[in-house]
Amino acid sequence: MSLADFAFSFEAPLHIFYEYDFGDCWTHAVSLVVARREAGVKYPRCIQGSRSGPPEDVGGPPGYADFLKAWHDPLDDQHKDMRRWAGRKFDPERFDLDATNKAIIRAIRRSCGNYRFRHEA
Repeated sequence: MSLADFAFSFEAPLHIFYEYDFGDCWTHAVSLVVARREAGVKYPRCIQGSRSGPPEDVGGPPGYADFLKAWHDPLDDQHKDMRRWAGRKFDPERFDLDATNKAIIRAIRRSCGNYRFRHEA
């Protein structure tokens, strides 16, 4: 079953929470909105987001808070190490909508047909 199999009849966004990585307890807030399908657009897709995903194995929300503190403070003993570890292109405030949608498409392709789509006539 996929989200396309549900009939949504609400005017305000439906807010859900998704826990990723039970060991580190990352909780994502997701808002679902009813939108008209656009011709030539691939679904599912993300229409909005904020901030960059944290580096892998940063240690959950508390570890990420420590990481960000060191990341932003050039006087912190860990500053250079955190910058090196995350890479030059990492920006904690950046959200790349195009890259996110490309990642969704890649994940669906990797699912080898196990992801169901509902096709409407």
